[in-house]
Amino acid sequence: MAENRSRKSGVDELDVTLLDALHMNPRVSFERLGAALDISAVTAARRWQRLSDSGRAWVSAVPGARLALSAAVFEVEAEPGRLLEVGQALADIPQVGSVYFTAGEFDVLALVFAADMKSLTALLLERLAQLPGIARTRAHIGLHWHSGVQWRLGAIDTTQRSVIDESEPGAGRTARDSSLDPADRALFLALQRDGRARYRDLARDLGSTEGQVRRQLAALTRRGMLNFRTDFTRSEGGWPAELVLWLTVPHHELQNAGADIGLWPETRICVSIIGSANLLVMAQVHRIADLSEILDRIHRTFPTVVVADQRLVLRPCKSWGRMLDSDGHGHAVIPVDPWAPLTDRPRSETAPD
Repeated sequence: MAENRSRKSGVDELDVTLLDALHMNPRVSFERLGAALDISAVTAARRWQRLSDSGRAWVSAVPGARLALSAAVFEVEAEPGRLLEVGQALADIPQVGSVYFTAGEFDVLALVFAADMKSLTALLLERLAQLPGIARTRAHIGLHWHSGVQWRLGAIDTTQRSVIDESEPGAGRTARDSSLDPADRALFLALQRDGRARYRDLARDLGSTEGQVRRQLAALTRRGMLNFRTDFTRSEGGWPAELVLWLTVPHHELQNAGADIGLWPETRICVSIIGSANLLVMAQVHRIADLSEILDRIHRTFPTVVVADQRLVLRPCKSWGRMLDSDGHGHAVIPVDPWAPLTDRPRSETAPD
């Protein structure tokens, strides 16, 4: 396939195919990526560099399935005229992973992470609720994360997936752990800035050796403490609308409903929470009108589930540590740090070139 887009262009069909492959294996080599997509490694690298440099796509480190963290969904009603100020103040806090401006009863929805329940409680009561410009808040404690981080765009086939897949057996039923030692934490934060960073660059930035970083990263992923996700400006790839659904699910159906909905291709986030509405679903769709199809599917699949509320994301402000402009392009990074002291100052950084 020939390249047919300039650096200033948006996301085209080949880009979406490349991004689908990177969703499956965010750190796959350009050689393997090119072989799967029938393009040269140079073309694959150049395509990725264009997307990355323009803020249209990025790869970040995220907690693995065995890393035990406490999480909450934090909602805010801002005082009149102070919505953007409140959103930015929330985004500046290291424990706040993502921030969305929404239409509906509350103006802002934020996903919050801490090392344990005590730290999460202090964060919610002593830090977030005290921010200037807030009129009212509501917090929902997370129970279980049902969605994954390797979403599918449907652009690559089974043969291409087999070339790209380099996954190894996971951590099985090993005990979950909420702590990382200082060296592992430093690597986790560095990989949020650039999840595809080369070992030699990581070693230089961390004051380590390339061999040590390789072993460290391999151990963290093997233990299920570290994972990776690929993100991109979805509005330019054909998914401009994001929806927030609050579902009330009978207790005995919650696990099955969460597991099922968490695997739907539209689902970005599916987390069970404590409350009368006990399942939060965030879905990315091609059109706002596609909400009707999702609601119909929920009703057909789970007739006892009630949709308690539905909202539209007007604009994402922060997506897992990546600060986004009004077009959804990443322009800076505030690494998500669940272990940061509550007094930590914001650490916004320019997104890597």
